[in-house]
Amino acid sequence: MKTQDTEAERQAAADANAVQDAVNIVAIVGCFHRHLLAMHRSGIYGDNLNNHPVSLAFTSKLNSLCRMTTDREMAALLAVRDIERGEEVEYEVIPI
Repeated sequence: MKTQDTEAERQAAADANAVQDAVNIVAIVGCFHRHLLAMHRSGIYGDNLNNHPVSLAFTSKLNSLCRMTTDREMAALLAVRDIERGEEVEYEVIPI
């Protein structure tokens, strides 16, 4: 799939590069959300948006920031289920 070379894509790509050194998860997610909406409005959606290099770059950064592994992901999903049920959970914090 080729990129559409829209202004929304160019701005999103610039920020996707910029956030690679960032550590503020709130700012990263906010920036990602803003660019997803802009790209969607420019005609990129569905699988094309999910698999766009910008989406993958932001997702990669979030995975890296959260120190994501398959085991960590599975533990998080189990903890989310327990939190939803009102149960207290303990979780590992890995400093940056």
